[in-house]
Amino acid sequence: MKLKQLLVIVPMLAVMCACGNKNVLRENLKDYPYDKYLSKVTSSNTKADAKEAALAEIKNIFATLPSDQQSQARRENILSLAKIAKTWKIKQDNGEKRYYAMAVLERQPAMEALQPYYTGYDAKIESLTKKLNEEQDKFVRIKNALTMEKLLKERNHLDDEYKILSYDATPYNEELLYNARSAYNRAFYEIKISSKITGDDRETVKTPIIDTLNTLGFQVGENLPNADIDLVMKVYVDKYESQTTKGLNWCTSTATVNLKDLATGGIFATYSKTEREGSARKETAQLRSLITAGQDAALAVKQKVLEYLERK
Repeated sequence: MKLKQLLVIVPMLAVMCACGNKNVLRENLKDYPYDKYLSKVTSSNTKADAKEAALAEIKNIFATLPSDQQSQARRENILSLAKIAKTWKIKQDNGEKRYYAMAVLERQPAMEALQPYYTGYDAKIESLTKKLNEEQDKFVRIKNALTMEKLLKERNHLDDEYKILSYDATPYNEELLYNARSAYNRAFYEIKISSKITGDDRETVKTPIIDTLNTLGFQVGENLPNADIDLVMKVYVDKYESQTTKGLNWCTSTATVNLKDLATGGIFATYSKTEREGSARKETAQLRSLITAGQDAALAVKQKVLEYLERK
């Protein structure tokens, strides 16, 4: 019988509640406690199929994570440590026998198998952390921080796997991560962006832009002293009734942005985007168009500031 022909594949808790073998499972969990093992229990009409299904379940623990060729090879290496720990059978009410299998993956050896993949990332991150702490030029620091950000994002794929394998989801090499992120945050915080946003209902457009820049770690404020970048935005709103559909109101919101390097006085990026939204209520059409304009402008400003700092 093939895997797809199995009648039942049930997780541990469902078996414990529904199958009358609580005592068996309780004893199995004493031998394979959850803090030390990942475990899956399945059942079928034959022992071989129950074992096959249990291993398939345990090897499916990374299924929700994105994957590529490299991650697939890494996960196959880790999951090769999975094994069948126990099998047993239960006589059902109709007199037929049902076979159960428990597959386990011991957490510690699995985490140790993952650790060598961290080596390349952590060596580079440690080196960049040192550079960030020693570098005097804040624009060189921000370039190093942007490089570190890419490394940390790539390393996150390992962290997602490590959290699944670990009992308490403690990150690997937690001290290194803390030091790296502290240096990274300081680098961004030293860049100051002075903002001046004017025009119609500017707060609706202003809020997502300022929030996005603050989330990155920049200091942002109106007329900020000793700023590095000047952000000037104007918001225009145009409301009008539809010429073709009775009761439909349109609102067009336009956000125009200039970004200036205050040290040189040169404008290094401009942005202008118009968004139109319609509604039976004029106020709803205006709010929708302003929100969309603000969200689009926030993404554009973020991208243009980061691109400029990376090449400065």
